[in-house]
Amino acid sequence: MKKLSLSKAGSLVMAAAATLSLSLGLVGHGLPVAHADERDDAQSQLNSANQKEAQLRSSLEGVDAKLGQAYLDAQNANTQLAAAKTELAKAQQIQAQALQTQQQVNTQLASAQAQQEQLNKQATNSSKEANASKAAVASLVVSTYQGDNSLTTLSYVLQSDSVSQMTERSNVTQVASSVQESILADAEAQRAKDANRKARQDAVAKRISNLKVQADKAAQEATDAANQAAAKRNEVSARASAASAAASNLETQKAGLQAQLDQVSKDQAAAQAKIAKIDAANAQAVASGSMTNASSSSARSDSLGSGYIGHPIPAPWVVTSPFGYRIHPVTGTAQGHAGTDFAADCNQPQYAPAAGVATYWYSVSCGIGLDINLGYIDGHSYNITLCHMSGRAVGDGASVSRGQVVGYTGATGYATGCHVHFEVTRDGVNIDPMSLPGF
Repeated sequence: MKKLSLSKAGSLVMAAAATLSLSLGLVGHGLPVAHADERDDAQSQLNSANQKEAQLRSSLEGVDAKLGQAYLDAQNANTQLAAAKTELAKAQQIQAQALQTQQQVNTQLASAQAQQEQLNKQATNSSKEANASKAAVASLVVSTYQGDNSLTTLSYVLQSDSVSQMTERSNVTQVASSVQESILADAEAQRAKDANRKARQDAVAKRISNLKVQADKAAQEATDAANQAAAKRNEVSARASAASAAASNLETQKAGLQAQLDQVSKDQAAAQAKIAKIDAANAQAVASGSMTNASSSSARSDSLGSGYIGHPIPAPWVVTSPFGYRIHPVTGTAQGHAGTDFAADCNQPQYAPAAGVATYWYSVSCGIGLDINLGYIDGHSYNITLCHMSGRAVGDGASVSRGQVVGYTGATGYATGCHVHFEVTRDGVNIDPMSLPGF
């Protein structure tokens, strides 16, 4: 049998629906034309709001994650900043002590060097005096033994005019000799004393010079450490400021997203209220007999199953993730699963499980999504949702029949691989698709 193109098939379906509407005043499963259009518009508004909500919540989750990290970064930076300030204060204290020690050693060294210079002068003078005394004594000895009568003690004594004068001169020469020897001894003693003091002072100066080298090194190391601590403090302080600024910016973003989300919630509530009002009016019309109501007893058996609402793909139906709470395969968090996932190959066609009006939409989590408004079945309003599709097969707002290809299996949105995500809502509440007759 020759297959119709999708566009031509869609046109035929829409034309048939229009003809049926004109002849019977009904569309879909007995909804009045005005109510059907209004409900589809409201459903489109709700879908758009749901899509916007999903995008906003995804953005909000991202901002919350970034905000949490920013606050954590700021807290860590502030903790590190406090530690850096403590380290800087400690380094500056050590530096101050090292510089004080360096100054004290410099003062001691200057004093020691001044004393060393004075002792050097004293030692030089003492050495000169000792050498002069030694030379005088040596000259006296040489003159005496060389026979210089003018200088010898003996000639001086023998030239006396009397015994008393001789005795006096002898005593004088003995005293003079003793004085010269005493002066020589004192000069030698002073020279030795000054030399000893100079040696001790040289040792002190050398020791202080060594201390100065150590003090200079310690002062330089302490200064370097203080400079490094200050640089570390400045770096951490800049990081803390940046983290705080980032957190403040994210708070502003979060407030903006939350304001948008609040508005979306109002839009959702308005659309849901409109849908509920239309559904209530339809229910009343069904109850009064002025409007037909589809029945699940009209179900037929085909490759999609035996229930009035069939599966979106032919058998075999392998459930990979059931309805209800689970660990999300992408986010890793426990959350409700609004539908049932079936195994399917990438780009495998997906079919309308029942006749209805198709509405396409997109969200971050669902990816390419499709709603099919089935109208009323057994007095309840049903809607089908398919997610993660790789592409669409019919136009937005098109009337589709059971078994018609509406899209293709994919992995768009929050998905780890190609599969079918199948949701069913009854009177606006998600139900387990596996609880439907024929499943």
